[in-house]
Amino acid sequence: MEIIIKKIGIESLNLLMDWRKKVLSEVFMLNDIENHSELILNNENYYKEHLTDGTYSAFFAINVDTNEIIGCGGICYQDEMPSPDNLTGKNGYLMNVYIEPKYRNCGAGKKIVETLILDAKEHNAHKIYLESSDMAKKLYEEIGFVDMINYMEFGGV
Repeated sequence: MEIIIKKIGIESLNLLMDWRKKVLSEVFMLNDIENHSELILNNENYYKEHLTDGTYSAFFAINVDTNEIIGCGGICYQDEMPSPDNLTGKNGYLMNVYIEPKYRNCGAGKKIVETLILDAKEHNAHKIYLESSDMAKKLYEEIGFVDMINYMEFGGV
């Protein structure tokens, strides 16, 4: 199977939202995603703002043989205080990386992540972060991601 990765923009908002709902349903176990109207609206508004201003890049993985979208992925660009290990302060946060279950382990996820890394380089991002499921961790490690030490999250907001 030949897979291509295609960058998409705001013109594909409805399709992108369909895929985001798939991701939210699977990752967060939301079987009733349509009942989360505020979450859906906030995601749609996020895409509208960040696809338009260039602080988010979105991609689809497409099976060339069937012209079917089989996965997606995105990267959010943020600025942090420049530091010795990130002179520009620009970083990318990989998110929404998802492959349809029947197409997993065929290379589509790797192609999306590699494309996201190239996009980050084009945006002059010197750090790339992500959160990984246990299932995808091996893929990210093979590409070169490493666990972060001393990283903490405050959940009381």
